[in-house]
Amino acid sequence: MKLSDKILNLRKKQGMSQEELADALGVSRQAVSRWEVGTALPDATNILQLSKLFQVTTDYLLHDEYQSDNDLPKVQESKQENIKQIFILLITLEVMVVLMQFMSLIILQSVFFTVLSCIPFVAIIGGFEYAYQRNGNERSRAFRQKFYHASTWLGLYFPVRLLCTTLSIFYPRPYSVLTFEIVVLVVYLASVILIKLFLLKENISSEE
Repeated sequence: MKLSDKILNLRKKQGMSQEELADALGVSRQAVSRWEVGTALPDATNILQLSKLFQVTTDYLLHDEYQSDNDLPKVQESKQENIKQIFILLITLEVMVVLMQFMSLIILQSVFFTVLSCIPFVAIIGGFEYAYQRNGNERSRAFRQKFYHASTWLGLYFPVRLLCTTLSIFYPRPYSVLTFEIVVLVVYLASVILIKLFLLKENISSEE
């Protein structure tokens, strides 16, 4: 993308007219017009001013091969590292919640605390989805898919176990502990598979 196109796109993205951009830079409207049609180039001072005004790097403005700031190698590497750190942090929080659920349901055998421990898990997923909807892009889509896959495996077991424990109260016949564990495992795996298929279908739909 040429510098002229970048200036035009950035100006329109900010909702600025040529006159407003010219006033902000201290140049004439005709100068801005010439920049945007490519018959003239802004000088070094104007490039710096454009960079600050539109909050983009001068490298992005000056290199035609860069379609956005995200294309800069250092920016790509930095953002990729940030995504990895966020992923590790979120999964760590989910593992802590799973440990809380284990203590609540298996050790304390408290239904109330098990249900209560599900709230942080839901909050983590809800907070992530809110942030993704506001700032998500093509690069973060793959991260979102990995996050939900990991969250499915981590987050479903104890809610499924709690549900099976609750329903078992209404089962009229006696059953062994082994039978109960097998039922929980089957329901858990079936739930994971169904959710993963749904996520896969949603991902394919978003790419079309």
